[in-house]
Amino acid sequence: MRLMGKRTFAVIGVVGVLGFAAAAPAADSVDVTMAPQSGSAESGTATLTKQGNDTKVVVSLPSATGQQPAHIHKGSCSNLDPKPSYPLSPVANGKSETVVKAPLDDLSKGGYAINVHKSAQDLKTYVSCGEIAAK
Repeated sequence: MRLMGKRTFAVIGVVGVLGFAAAAPAADSVDVTMAPQSGSAESGTATLTKQGNDTKVVVSLPSATGQQPAHIHKGSCSNLDPKPSYPLSPVANGKSETVVKAPLDDLSKGGYAINVHKSAQDLKTYVSCGEIAAK
């Protein structure tokens, strides 16, 4: 039986690692920057992640307090369609997590924005918004 040298094992190891890295699937998610609106300080992020034919939406606004309605709307932060396309769970103490019945590919074609309202009593005041960029 012939023994391989250290150099042969090193090459096999590198090829094995590179082969594994190339085979790993790419992450199927989109990050959205949430910017403050109406003089609020509510900035943060939203992450949209493919979940089968649906999309998981996680909104994080660390400086938010209480409960605030949130939605995905058609349009941009400066020109939102007033009718929400997809309701999200309210942002409660800075966090919201919702699975929406829409493919990530559809939402990430552009033309949608995530919008957070000041409160259920003051829906006309938008406190944070982020546009879902086309990927």
